[in-house]
Amino acid sequence: MRENKTKNLTVLLLFISPLLALFSAIRDLQWRNKKLIIILFFTIYGSLITYNDGSDAESYIRLLDLYSNMSISDFFLWLKHIITFDPLPGSPSDVYVHCLAFFTVSMFGIKGLFFPLVGTIYGYFYALALSKVLVWNNKHKITLAVLFIIILFIIHRSVTSFQTVRTWTGMWVLFNGVFGYHQTKDRKYFYLMLCSPLVHFAYFVIAVPAFIALFVKKIPTKAIIILYTVSFFTGFDPSGVLESAKENSLAEEKVGAYYRESAAGEAIDPILQNREDTTAVWYLKYGKTESVYYGGHAFAILLILGGFFKGKMTPLEIGIFATGLFMATLANFGSFSYAFYSRTMANAVLYILAAITLMAIRGAFQPKNVRNPIMIQFLQWICIFIFVPKIVFFIAEFLIMTSVFMLGFPVLGWIDNDLNVSIRDIIGELF
Repeated sequence: MRENKTKNLTVLLLFISPLLALFSAIRDLQWRNKKLIIILFFTIYGSLITYNDGSDAESYIRLLDLYSNMSISDFFLWLKHIITFDPLPGSPSDVYVHCLAFFTVSMFGIKGLFFPLVGTIYGYFYALALSKVLVWNNKHKITLAVLFIIILFIIHRSVTSFQTVRTWTGMWVLFNGVFGYHQTKDRKYFYLMLCSPLVHFAYFVIAVPAFIALFVKKIPTKAIIILYTVSFFTGFDPSGVLESAKENSLAEEKVGAYYRESAAGEAIDPILQNREDTTAVWYLKYGKTESVYYGGHAFAILLILGGFFKGKMTPLEIGIFATGLFMATLANFGSFSYAFYSRTMANAVLYILAAITLMAIRGAFQPKNVRNPIMIQFLQWICIFIFVPKIVFFIAEFLIMTSVFMLGFPVLGWIDNDLNVSIRDIIGELF
């Protein structure tokens, strides 16, 4: 009775101060109700999302104009071309965006519904993942190191990430499928894994390691570790990828956006080139990517050299960690394209962090459970400190992307969009 009353009051609080309601839910509610508040928080966040010209969010707003007055026959025509990897000019290349855009603009005629719906779907799979991983009993003490590991898992791809719409939504869809299948062996989670490419085309490739890891029990530990190690020193020949991509117009377009060769045969990575040309503060330069990927590898090496994989892991942890290792291996092999490496490695880090979080919560790194506790604790903190730029970057990005009305009275932002500015803008005006 008390739980339901607290839940109802927290839902009401969402319309007064969404951030305060979120903190209240985390502190006071059980997971079945925490999930509801998190999902509603993401919905409100999406309704008040702030973005700059040239951002992913802005490009999707422009895309929605194509769906004004689209007929149902045109919808299915576009869908047919998307499914057959031959999207029409101007059409999105993924089923997910196509269906969302048609639903919000053509059916309801409300462009402003797009990002609240995106936030709701993203929030659902994000909250579902948190509820699977962040489970512990009161017998295990939550130390400072464990708390930081939990925070790293929470912020890896959180509320500031769903404006990309496809990439990280697909990541959380795949993660829930992988986790659920390794945990229960229920076939529905296998089908959920198959849905990730419908969200983003890239998961036709990125999801392959996850399917391989379903058979991790049959793969020798040494073989997995050797393959992971070798991947740091070798890579695929990109010329073969370029030639294969030419057989399909969509594949050629996607690969060409991430990697191509000059007339002289020199490799050109447009994404990496643009990134290197951009001058940024230290936490943006290192916190968005480098510290995350180096930190993920550091945690993986800790588990390998510490003798945790597979001997000191539960079957669930083995499956999750092996998925991360396989994805990191694929990322290393595909490092000739920074965009491919970056997306795949971000997925890999999610699984590595999930495995580390599961183990930390159940006390696997406590002194009584390891042979050399001082060394393990030292290395654990080294891994955590590698992520410091990521933590700073997340805070900065949150302030830039979060509407000031998430602090209070979101209805004002809905009434007058001109009042909708970020928390960072307000801080800048005051100081």
